[in-house]
Amino acid sequence: MIETPFIFFDLGQTLVDEWRFIEYLDNKLLEVLNGFGARIDLRNYRAVRDNVIRNRMIGNGSTRELIIEICRLVTQHGYERIIADRLEYDIKYGRRELFRFYYDAEQTLSILSQKYKLGIIANQSRDVLQLLDKFNFRDFFNVVIISSEVNMNKPDPRIFQLAMDRVAKSSKRYVMIGDRLDTDISPANKLGMKTIRYTNSLFRLQEPIDESEMATHVVNRLSEIPGILQEI
Repeated sequence: MIETPFIFFDLGQTLVDEWRFIEYLDNKLLEVLNGFGARIDLRNYRAVRDNVIRNRMIGNGSTRELIIEICRLVTQHGYERIIADRLEYDIKYGRRELFRFYYDAEQTLSILSQKYKLGIIANQSRDVLQLLDKFNFRDFFNVVIISSEVNMNKPDPRIFQLAMDRVAKSSKRYVMIGDRLDTDISPANKLGMKTIRYTNSLFRLQEPIDESEMATHVVNRLSEIPGILQEI
């Protein structure tokens, strides 16, 4: 009999719908950039932003890192951290007020939790735990590993190993579901997990650079996942 796998999810742009936050931050950052003399319109700003994402210029991928890299490309040297600091309040406000779970997240997790044990491995600050509680999602998960709590960030294999060690008594088979090839899919593949790439995300712009970044399956809706897991 094949052992039932333990299912791990990323959070940002996988379970958490950040599109309203992204639009809000785009407009805030564009306003500040032009205040610092950038002279860039929204279309060209988004082209720069997408180039940063596509070419993997932001490390672990925090919002602050993204802002700094965009600033380096369109403003004079030295402004990037000043601008990032100026937007700190807007980032916190946007995360608190605009983060939501994808429309099909609750139903998908409800279906999955009837058959599988679920967990989270995410590069996030602690405030994301309030989001889980706000929408009553915490009870879906048997383990929650947040980078800010364990002082490790994906793609460090140790954060994945920590998660697997915590659930080792439940299963020896694992599936990782996430939107980023570099911080979700590749490290999970290298540890022998099956992987599902979620593409309703800015990080759909990433292209695999080697075999380790090839996901076992690719989905554009969370509601596709229960059917996919039956094949794993």
